[in-house]
Amino acid sequence: MPKPPRLADLLREIWNGCRQRQTWDTAALFRLAGVFCFATVCSWAGIMLSHQSEGVATIWLSNGIVFGLLITQPPSRWLPYFLAGLGADTLADVVYGDPFRVAVGVSLANSVEVVLSALVLTRLFGTPLNLAKRRPLVGFLGVSVVGATALTSALGATWTLLFYDAGPWLKMFRTWWLGDLLGMAILAPLAVLLQRSGSYSILRARELPRTFLVLTVPIIATALVFTHNTDPLIFFLFPALLLVAFRLGFPGTVLTIVLMTLLAIGFTVKGHGPLMLISGDHMLLHRIVVAQIFAAVSIFTMFPVAALLEEKDALQASLAESEARHRVLAQTDELTALANRRAFNLRLAAEWTQAAARESALGLLLIDADHFKQYNDVFGHLEGDECLRALSGIIARTLNGSNGLAARYGGEEFAVLLPEADSERARAMAETIRLAVVAERLPHPTGPGGIQTVSIGATSLVPRPEQTAATLVKHADQALYCAKLSGRDQVAVL
Repeated sequence: MPKPPRLADLLREIWNGCRQRQTWDTAALFRLAGVFCFATVCSWAGIMLSHQSEGVATIWLSNGIVFGLLITQPPSRWLPYFLAGLGADTLADVVYGDPFRVAVGVSLANSVEVVLSALVLTRLFGTPLNLAKRRPLVGFLGVSVVGATALTSALGATWTLLFYDAGPWLKMFRTWWLGDLLGMAILAPLAVLLQRSGSYSILRARELPRTFLVLTVPIIATALVFTHNTDPLIFFLFPALLLVAFRLGFPGTVLTIVLMTLLAIGFTVKGHGPLMLISGDHMLLHRIVVAQIFAAVSIFTMFPVAALLEEKDALQASLAESEARHRVLAQTDELTALANRRAFNLRLAAEWTQAAARESALGLLLIDADHFKQYNDVFGHLEGDECLRALSGIIARTLNGSNGLAARYGGEEFAVLLPEADSERARAMAETIRLAVVAERLPHPTGPGGIQTVSIGATSLVPRPEQTAATLVKHADQALYCAKLSGRDQVAVL
């Protein structure tokens, strides 16, 4: 993991980035225009939601969206995103009817939340921020969702009360903070995940039916709980959330909590659900606050669980990959990349057992590089290694497409296992390998014609009860001895 940047270096990169030409080229301007328009719509929607719920900021959308879009970009692009978010919030407030001085002050307070979150989290965890990992996620929940939103809410409430008589500061701060907290907690992870290609795995054609089926459970549960006014059944939603966390991981959990929060707050604002049990006149604010607290508890409970499960799955996949890689390395000869002696012995035992069960033949070739000691004496061991690699390549290419196994048996000896091969097929394969080696014309100082040759012992057996796999190896070894005794560069069959 790269080391997080120092704050001074981060600020320098942000400032230098805004002066670079590519930051303001056509593609970048189109991207910023899209961010500005989207953030303006989100700000307007947040204002409308507050208007629908008697001025209570149920969920503030724009800060989380802007932060989620920004934190996935390199710091050199951050300042234009800050400006786009600031302009979007100001425009939405002015269009709604707030004086410019109020709108720009509130927008600056919102920008503090985005700026502070981006700087602190990047300083702690680097960039891009991966909210699917536990440590960055917990940092995000603490720094952005709790701390930065509280600071922004305090600044926004203070600035607003300078111009409006909107009631006690603490009451305004509380309602503003809970809405801002939910917006950051829900929409920032959603914006980040929508830009991460791996998040769409749950929407692939093969996974889509299961995804819809799993998502249906919490949606139906939320609808049932929040249309039932006589009993407090909110606790029924947590098993549904756990199901999503285990089956759909972090992306599915984020999406589910977004939908559940919108449904829960929407039903509550319309006067439905278990929060109607909070009796009394003019209790909408209290009910919405409880709904917001429920959503916040869901987020702070389920996001870490989902992130932990995703880390566990990633760790299991990494361990499985590592195990497979080490299993291959444990059965591969380092010099020639053929199977090693251990892998050969395992395959021989398995093929012998299968051949005995099928009553079929099993062929074996033992191949020896002729006069290889003299080769090493003249050219040296490094060149000898190159010669062995060349021989192993010839053997592997000759076997390509067959179900045989080529292995380095030891030193300058190779073995080829040929399932369901009788003596004639074993002889034919051995002869093909021998001629391929001759055709390669690898230089050898004392070889016939000055080239490297091989001697091959071939055999084939149909296993009998009194025999073992060692019998096959013994016969091939005897055949190899005969080939070498007869002058080398030839095939002998036993």
